[in-house]
Amino acid sequence: MTTNTAYRIENLDVYRKSIALGTRLYQAAGNGKAHSAVGERVRENTLALVLNLASGLGFWEKQWKTSHFAASKRAVMEMSPLLELMVALGEMKAEAEAQYVTELQDLSRMISGLLRQSQRREGNADDGGPATGGDARESTTFYH
Repeated sequence: MTTNTAYRIENLDVYRKSIALGTRLYQAAGNGKAHSAVGERVRENTLALVLNLASGLGFWEKQWKTSHFAASKRAVMEMSPLLELMVALGEMKAEAEAQYVTELQDLSRMISGLLRQSQRREGNADDGGPATGGDARESTTFYH
């Protein structure tokens, strides 16, 4: 789904992947119905991942980008042990957990690229204005 927002973050691959994965994880963890404290934490981290990523993509200020991308990365990193706990508690099948972990690793690499870029900008620029060209497109080098 794309809309005409100011930054068009919906067109970014990292954002689309976070929404797709976040939706599936949220549903796998009970879809808003409390099954366990672990499932609730997975749902909270899913929201933190998506919301912090969207916030980081929407800000031009370097310090805000860096802090939001770091928070999004923390949410991703906490997800793997939470999914392991869900398997141990019988709330998720091991095969599903393995698939989610693979997707989380990919997303983690993408967010790490965004974080590195925002940290480089933080160290190099001092104007706090928009990126050259004024758009929010991703660079293909983020994923390597």
